[in-house]
Amino acid sequence: MRSTIDRYDKAPCGNSLSGASKLRSGSVVWLAAALWPLLGPAAVPADEGDAAKLRSLLTRLPHAEAAAGACVIEPNSGKVLFEHHADTPMTPASTMKVLTMATGLHVLGAGFSFRTVCAIDGDRLVVIGDGDPGLGDPKLCKARGETVTTVLVRWAKALSARGVTDLADGLVIDESIFDDVFVHPSWQKEDLQKWYAAPVGGLNINDNCVDITVWPDERAGAPVRWSVSPPNDLVRIVNKCTSGVAGKAILHHPHDTFEYHISGQCSKRWPFAPVSFPDPGLLLAGALRRTFADHGVSIANAPVRTRVRTPDGQLPNTLEVVGDHQTPLADVFLRIGKDSENLFAECLLKRTGYQWARRAKTSDSVGSWDTGARAVLDTLECAGIDVTALVVADGSGLSRKNRCTARQLVETLVWVHRRADGVLLRQSLSVCGTDGSLRQSMQDLKGRIVAKTGTMKGVRALAGYVQATANREYAFAILFNGYSGSSSPYKQIQHRFCQILASWDGS
Repeated sequence: MRSTIDRYDKAPCGNSLSGASKLRSGSVVWLAAALWPLLGPAAVPADEGDAAKLRSLLTRLPHAEAAAGACVIEPNSGKVLFEHHADTPMTPASTMKVLTMATGLHVLGAGFSFRTVCAIDGDRLVVIGDGDPGLGDPKLCKARGETVTTVLVRWAKALSARGVTDLADGLVIDESIFDDVFVHPSWQKEDLQKWYAAPVGGLNINDNCVDITVWPDERAGAPVRWSVSPPNDLVRIVNKCTSGVAGKAILHHPHDTFEYHISGQCSKRWPFAPVSFPDPGLLLAGALRRTFADHGVSIANAPVRTRVRTPDGQLPNTLEVVGDHQTPLADVFLRIGKDSENLFAECLLKRTGYQWARRAKTSDSVGSWDTGARAVLDTLECAGIDVTALVVADGSGLSRKNRCTARQLVETLVWVHRRADGVLLRQSLSVCGTDGSLRQSMQDLKGRIVAKTGTMKGVRALAGYVQATANREYAFAILFNGYSGSSSPYKQIQHRFCQILASWDGS
């Protein structure tokens, strides 16, 4: 096995890691799915060496069409302990978030905070976005004992305290930090109504979703009652759901509209799962208008979209700041790493792209999927990682056009491990048997695996760190692509892979 440490000091950036060799490919030895229950992970001979055990796991897959890629590196020495098709580009699913977070850490810095500003300019209200995904995020709000509109209430009260109750010149929203492409063109159409594929804006609230709750009227057969959060006048409820003793309430959202159709029957209070809203900036504007009105501040006219920031990204001197909302990078990382929240990853990628574009003095100094992708490639190259065959379509891994190798994932983790601020990313990863997407997984290894999971149809991936014997630690990635049916067999292989690593002495 080769070591990557030998060129560590020759890479173009500090805390860097020299990368992969030329792409290699090979056939995947397979086992028919029908025999997998008999010849699965438990059948690996106990007397084999650890590397041989790992290889046996990955060359005896339950589906003939499945492909596997894996890599294990000891972070401190750079020694490559294991590789299996480690340079084969694969669909990473949500392990793509590792690259997004590493880039955000490098470009923005550990002390960065997203900042959304509320100001007045004469008799008009101005809200300037920073791409913050945390404004009105239900989980972050709950942790602070707030609601999704608490920050809006705070701004309304600040205006009232200044004697401002009527904004006759209306509301201006500035989302220009990002481009106006809210939905990635390669996201699958059937995902677009779901909370995990919510649109991405320079201004965001409530994860850019609406939460609709229904409950029965006192009269059987009457239309159900309903509520929408965040409160706004944009959502149009088409209510054909009746109050009854039995039945199921159904919610349908026609694509790219503000209409939400409720049908069926409802016998008890029923909160639907969050549903995406197609225009993030207008959702924030609508929630702000309603919340301000409830607190005695009226806003005239419809919101106007325009750039308010100066060309150098600063705020004009004419603005009088009323309040702001800040979300630290640490909070964003936690939502990305432990909760795999896609919106947070996409906002981080675009915000990183904006910062990168400004520093590079490009002609398109705006946060976009393109500038974000260029920031990722530039960051990894700066770290000494070979980006051959790396394709960055989005930041969350929702796009099936993303491609990365197991080695690229692991070398990124090694690079992060060597950074003084890398603990921020590490602490955001799920801990097996404890929290996040690994909360219910690998209980026998509880606390010894911290990793990012990735799952979509035909894809299962895991990348992170394992605490092994004799105080050793390894960075690893294991990816499966191309299988059909349940991912459970591949979850079992990942578990066995981690068990072997956890007992490996590195020899």
